[in-house]
Amino acid sequence: MIQDPTRFSLERAKHDLSEMKTAFQDDEEFSYALSSFVEAARSVTFHMQKQYEIKEGFGKKVGDKWDGWYGIKQAEMGQLLDLKFSKEVRNYSVHQEPIPTGATRSLDLSADIILEKEGSKPETKESEITEVLPTLEPPEPKTLIRWFIYVSRYLVKGDKVHVPEFDKKDVIQTCESIIEYLDNLVNECENKFKLG
Repeated sequence: MIQDPTRFSLERAKHDLSEMKTAFQDDEEFSYALSSFVEAARSVTFHMQKQYEIKEGFGKKVGDKWDGWYGIKQAEMGQLLDLKFSKEVRNYSVHQEPIPTGATRSLDLSADIILEKEGSKPETKESEITEVLPTLEPPEPKTLIRWFIYVSRYLVKGDKVHVPEFDKKDVIQTCESIIEYLDNLVNECENKFKLG
């Protein structure tokens, strides 16, 4: 049995971010890891609410808002665009379809050529050439960056003003920013409201 669901969800989100980096070149595997990441990242605060609401000073839910320490943190999270965005992305992923992302890719092409002086004759006669030249296979493109696309699809009406800030925003950097905030939040919560 998992003793600390809040920490578990945070570690799962970190694991999913690591999987995104590992699967960076594979569109489908990257999409799986991104979907899992947004679900795990969103679960951190849900699990925190459930796990710590019994602790004095953490806060109680009043309507759709919290009071106490968590109420302050909830207001803070509401002002952080990456966290608001992750909430909307998660809702879109769960209720609509996988999160659309774009990718910038590079393709390196190279060829070996032999230059001969004008008027020179090759030393080898055609009949002496025994080596078959290899067939050139096109190289695999390399993904350089992955970014969010079609952002207006999954932002709620009031947040559509932020479309320019998130359209083509780097997915990995956004997820790292979310992890950094959630890591600090969980550490602060654990230190302030010891369980046990």
